[in-house]
Amino acid sequence: MSPEKARLLGVDTPEGAARFERLAALRDSGYTGPVDQDGYAVSEADARRSPRERREAAALDAMKTQMREWRNRPAPAPQPARPMNPQLAKALGCDTPEGMAKFERGRALREAGYDGPLDSNNNIPDPDSPAEQRSLDMLAALSLTHS
Repeated sequence: MSPEKARLLGVDTPEGAARFERLAALRDSGYTGPVDQDGYAVSEADARRSPRERREAAALDAMKTQMREWRNRPAPAPQPARPMNPQLAKALGCDTPEGMAKFERGRALREAGYDGPLDSNNNIPDPDSPAEQRSLDMLAALSLTHS
């Protein structure tokens, strides 16, 4: 294939070539349904979604994947913290043993690199719990406004 034709088809980069291969494999298999911009098959319901709804669904899936991965890891230990004055400890809810444990749990997760949602006890929520779905949907939508 000439460089001009490769550029025209968008296969002049590794990502473009992979997208083209996915699309060709779908079409060669007899698939005639809708395909997204990355060369993946999409359901009819997904095809009717707006681009924003598809981005929100992708953000939700990515967030849930991260949550599942981190929930399967051992809990990280927090690094030693600087001492707090009594006013700051009270403001942060660290003036009780339970409050300090909650604070340290959240701090350890953030220091270890987790950037997903935490519940009211600074635990990673269960991404598969029906009770969490509404909150996770909203958080995924909000995450798009900050990216």
